[in-house]
Amino acid sequence: MRENMIDDLKEKILDADMVLVGIGEEFEVKETDIEKNENYRSVLDICRSNEQLLPYIKKDFIENSADEAVLQRKRAYRQLFELIKDKNYFLVSLCMDGIIHETEFDEQRIVEPCGTLKRMQCSNKCSDDLYPDDLFLADKIRNVIKHKCGMNDIKLPICPKCGKQLVFNNIFAENYAEEGYLPKWQLYTKWLQGTVNRKVCILEMGVGMRFPTVIRWPFEKVVYFNNKASFFRIHSSLYQIAEEISERSTGFEAAPLDFLINL
Repeated sequence: MRENMIDDLKEKILDADMVLVGIGEEFEVKETDIEKNENYRSVLDICRSNEQLLPYIKKDFIENSADEAVLQRKRAYRQLFELIKDKNYFLVSLCMDGIIHETEFDEQRIVEPCGTLKRMQCSNKCSDDLYPDDLFLADKIRNVIKHKCGMNDIKLPICPKCGKQLVFNNIFAENYAEEGYLPKWQLYTKWLQGTVNRKVCILEMGVGMRFPTVIRWPFEKVVYFNNKASFFRIHSSLYQIAEEISERSTGFEAAPLDFLINL
């Protein structure tokens, strides 16, 4: 079953005019991944009393730990790139960890509607301005992790305009500044318009029900209205296919990271 499905997927990608990929929550580095790392476990415990520091710990883990959880995702992304690199592709990702940017994918062909850990915004959203992440603070966090010292002297960055705290520009911000991803979303919607009556291979990987209106349901809609579309849904549990599109769709029960790595 797996071998037949992989052969069919590769054949459909090869034959497609365009390839649309959705990356879901199962790709995201999770707090449980960080807890398994001895160097970060004690720091996480310290942060329980100040959850505002948790995103900084996660960011350091992704960028500096060389942990297997991070390396596994990089391998999976590299395999995905090799699979679609010669096609006219676009990727929609729900992940906020930024690992996808450490691969060879074209930056102009990736949109992240949930935001990232790469840019910051005013927590009060006093303006639409976005700021680079605080490198000085990142160095201090790195020092805490490396030397297991305290965090009492760590001061979080503030907005240069209103003095409120800066937070990462993603959905966990109370006043999420969607302006961070909208330019890429416009590129995506324009690209999507070009799929009409074209042979499109749609690959949805690890997308659950956290934000079904972003990837899951819209992808199904594309398949429903485009008779030339083929659809592959890979998920560890939510791999089922709607009956209306079942003739052109394949659902496969698998952890998407393992599926890609073992192609």
